[in-house]
Amino acid sequence: MRFIIDTTLERIIVPDSFFNQIDKMNQVLAEHGAADKKIDYVQYINEAIAKAQKNAPVRKSDVKALK
Repeated sequence: MRFIIDTTLERIIVPDSFFNQIDKMNQVLAEHGAADKKIDYVQYINEAIAKAQKNAPVRKSDVKALK
C-alpha cells in the first residue's frame, strides 16, 4: 500500500481502498481469534513511516531496483 505525505497540506493521503484493506485485515484477525490484535489506521501508518525512516530515501525512478 502506498500513501503520500503532502507537506503543503500537512496530511497523509491514502488510497481510497486504504480503510477497506485495514478493515479486511482486522476481519481476518477476528476470524482467527486474534481480535485483540486489531490494527488501528493511524498505528499502521506510524509503523510504516517508522520502518521507512530507517532506510535512506530513494528516487521514484529507483524503486523498481529495490523489488
